[in-house]
Amino acid sequence: MNHSRHLCTMDSRAVTEILKVVHEIETSGFSRIAKGLQDPFILGTMFHNVDSREAHICELTGGRLGVPVVDLSWRNVESKETSVLLDELRMAESTVDLLLTAFASKDTFGEGRNLTTKFPSSPKSPIVSLHDDIYNWQTALSHLAGFQNRIGDLSGKRVVVSWGFGSNFANPAIAHGLITTSALAGARVRVVEPPDFPTLNRVRKEAAESSGSVEVTSDYRNSFSDADAVYVLNWFRLDDFKHPERNVNFVSKYKDWYLTEDMIPESCILSCDPSIQSGLSISPELLQDSRCINSSWLSRRVQTLAATIHYVLRYECSFT
Repeated sequence: MNHSRHLCTMDSRAVTEILKVVHEIETSGFSRIAKGLQDPFILGTMFHNVDSREAHICELTGGRLGVPVVDLSWRNVESKETSVLLDELRMAESTVDLLLTAFASKDTFGEGRNLTTKFPSSPKSPIVSLHDDIYNWQTALSHLAGFQNRIGDLSGKRVVVSWGFGSNFANPAIAHGLITTSALAGARVRVVEPPDFPTLNRVRKEAAESSGSVEVTSDYRNSFSDADAVYVLNWFRLDDFKHPERNVNFVSKYKDWYLTEDMIPESCILSCDPSIQSGLSISPELLQDSRCINSSWLSRRVQTLAATIHYVLRYECSFT
């Protein structure tokens, strides 16, 4: 196991090359990636407060690459100091060939990101953060892969990341990740959000400083006419992270934030996550339209993770 150069976050090279490998996997399969792994190769996972689908995606990816996946997740997190959690991570990454992490706090928004940025600078094995409570890189990249597969190079394309009406109130980490990775891919990003449900300003600011552009609007009805790709998520109010029940006090005024077939161009691509509420955020007809690529969501997640593993091993780096 080689020592790895530690990267704080995504960059344009990573986005470009990971998307390139995703396309290769989609057209030619996983064999080249699998052959590049040493024998034996062990993939570890270390999660906290994460949807069970993340473990399934890791297991599916391990199966495609022909490598075992071992769960080394944190336990009893609430009773431990950050230093102890980091010690447990060091122990885990020293025993596998690559460690996949995901950490989101139930109590403090941003705690997962804070922990992730403190990961060791020179781990014995690469560490890949699938997501924390600020950025969800893997899901964001999988949406970009779907966009690129249908509309080609994303440079100069209009990517719209929009809040949508609903009652699920998901973490905005996917939206944050998509804003950033789209900008890194050179897209013109438009964030459509109600005043009561903003994304993090620093996320938008940092994304705007990359190779793309980012604009923010609350003019829902007029935000999609020039879109090449659209992503919709019903994210929660950051101000009420500890009081999720308060979201309902603000959401009713945005019932018309509802995407229908006639609101996006015929050439536009739509993507969202399995948690999307048909009939609330997006019309059932649009979700069944050929412009919607949701049916490939799971396969794109697996392909994206395999491509990310290939990237970090090739460049001996880590992603947080």
